[in-house]
Amino acid sequence: MTARDSSWLMSWTVNRQPHFKQQSPDEIVVWVYGLFVETPGDYVKKALQDCTGEEITQEWLYHLGIPVEDIPTLAAEAATCVPVMMPYVTSFFMPRRAGDRPDVVPEGSVNFAFIGQFAETTRDTIFTTEYSVRTGMEAAYQLLDVERGVPEVFGSTYDVRKLLAATSRLRDGEEVDLPGPKFLRERLLRRLDGTQIGELLTDFGLIPETSAATRRARADDAVE
Repeated sequence: MTARDSSWLMSWTVNRQPHFKQQSPDEIVVWVYGLFVETPGDYVKKALQDCTGEEITQEWLYHLGIPVEDIPTLAAEAATCVPVMMPYVTSFFMPRRAGDRPDVVPEGSVNFAFIGQFAETTRDTIFTTEYSVRTGMEAAYQLLDVERGVPEVFGSTYDVRKLLAATSRLRDGEEVDLPGPKFLRERLLRRLDGTQIGELLTDFGLIPETSAATRRARADDAVE
């Protein structure tokens, strides 16, 4: 989550807990970071790079909407923040334009290439293992004249099946609780029955089987 109105452009993520094997059940690990480290904060009027862990926690609690009168106590007694400067990681998320990073195989190059997260390649997003592997493949294939295509990028953004699978996992496999009265929910499920959308939502466990006919068809497919 990113606080768009944060002077630090502060973001945070809470991954599936426990983050560490020895983590206590009553603890939550949060990764909080900011991109504009030289700008004074909105609650803590200091630059991020000059703040203590407690001050960073105060700024984070402020953007979470915690009552201002509770922020100092919670930051001091209910959380532990360890500040770390990570310029190489942060640089991934900074604005850039064409030409800021070298092409994997620069024009005219016959015996060298750039690989890794700081080379320019197409169709991919940095900060992934795929990016590092793909730039290495591009370098080898181009310099050695290997007639082989680089594998396509994992369809995590534009493939609706990947998005539905992620939604199902985020819900721990539970079906979506459709809003409204029961008769409206049942009517909606009937409208979805036999459609591609209904089939997709059913396949990924987001809605129940919509009809006996659908269940029989799936049972027949399983037998075949």
